[in-house]
Amino acid sequence: MIESGDRRVERTRQQLKSALMQLVAEKGYDAITIQEITDRANVGRTTFYLHYESKDDLLLDHHQDFASHLTLRPLRYEDLLASEPPEGFIRFLEELASSRGIYLAIARARSAELIIKGIQQQMVTDLLTSLAGTQAAATAAFPLELLANYVVGAQLALIDWWLTGRSPHDAQTIARLLHTMQRQALNPT
Repeated sequence: MIESGDRRVERTRQQLKSALMQLVAEKGYDAITIQEITDRANVGRTTFYLHYESKDDLLLDHHQDFASHLTLRPLRYEDLLASEPPEGFIRFLEELASSRGIYLAIARARSAELIIKGIQQQMVTDLLTSLAGTQAAATAAFPLELLANYVVGAQLALIDWWLTGRSPHDAQTIARLLHTMQRQALNPT
């Protein structure tokens, strides 16, 4: 695959991501073919395969921001324990709510588990990086990797519960609930 950095590469990838999201909104993720993506993006199949191995790979690339917003990179331990959720997290949840249809189409896809697993792994890695060398690392009652997987799993489960319509709460309320639970998991004292 081609490495990122060149503006032409970034532009092509953006065209492919945009085409994918348009098609997901129109017909659902599973019904989309690579040919349809390349036609919509106005690039050839060979170009697609220079950048991505599969449509799942394209979708994962599109959702790298998803994980980085959820973990609010760069995270500081103080931000995780603040009394209120970071404003960026609330904005992210509002954006996610406004694209609920796309989220639901992706969540129903046969490869949803693979996509969510990739996002979850990135979030756990980011959280572990943020916790390394902090008071939580020094005083944790559980191994940090266990704690990070617990926190991230809870975040993703609650967001899914919210977006699939099982909760009437707005983004700000969900952000507050998630942040409070996360804070209590990281600092139970």
